[in-house]
Amino acid sequence: MFRFMAILIVVITLATFGCAAKQDRAPAKQEKTDAAVAAKFANRFIVAGSGTNLPVTEQLAAAYRKQTGSKIEVPKSIGSDGAIKAVRDGTISLGLVSRPLTESEQASGLKTIRYARVGIVFAVHPSVREDNVTFEDILQMHRAQKTAWADDSRIKVLIRNVHDSSNQILFSMIPEFQQVVEESLAEKRWPIMYHDVEMSDALRTKAGSFGHTDTTSIVVFGGIKALSLNGIAPTPENLRSGRYPWVKELSFLYKGELSDPAKKFVEYVLSSEGRTIIEANGGVGIR
Repeated sequence: MFRFMAILIVVITLATFGCAAKQDRAPAKQEKTDAAVAAKFANRFIVAGSGTNLPVTEQLAAAYRKQTGSKIEVPKSIGSDGAIKAVRDGTISLGLVSRPLTESEQASGLKTIRYARVGIVFAVHPSVREDNVTFEDILQMHRAQKTAWADDSRIKVLIRNVHDSSNQILFSMIPEFQQVVEESLAEKRWPIMYHDVEMSDALRTKAGSFGHTDTTSIVVFGGIKALSLNGIAPTPENLRSGRYPWVKELSFLYKGELSDPAKKFVEYVLSSEGRTIIEANGGVGIR
């Protein structure tokens, strides 16, 4: 009996010391886990915002990722307004916008850095024979007064909502365009494309389709036919010279000071290498 009790005491003692040792080691193990997580995400950052910015920015991010090993991520569109909210709230440090900031947005401490100019393009499915569209054509098609292409195939108009950044520019440059878009929306005359990618997919896949997109989407996504507008083609030369005036600027958005990862990426985009990538993908780099 005495021998059994002695053995039991030894076992309990060893178990107690074992538990204590495990408890002593736990913080060290947790510290290693935390360090591993920190190392994994140390060079990772998210750049998010307007759908117009995404095609060319994804190309820039891919090249930058390959060159530097950066964990930069460019998620699906959250829109310019979404980027403004996310940067303002501190959810992301670098946003993407395709419209100017309002006075109140600037007053809240938000700042932009322009990096590219893209053409706003009226485009069609590749099966459409037409190469040019006029202001009058655009209005008539939206009003369902012009319903067929030259080969008698049906015109399928696709529209964006009134808050779309390209629409806001076109409203100021094409007389009566805002009115016909608002009428079309009110009467549910045409399908609404809520995102740039959705518009590109529809133009690429729906025979007879007609809508507006941008020069970078046309190059990056492919399978879409750009039309001249009032006889002016959306070529890189015409975008650079200003001969094709239907354009919008893409900008990075931030608040306060740029974080180090954001600063390095912006510097890369504004470099000669970044401008080359922008121009290879349908945009014009801003120096």
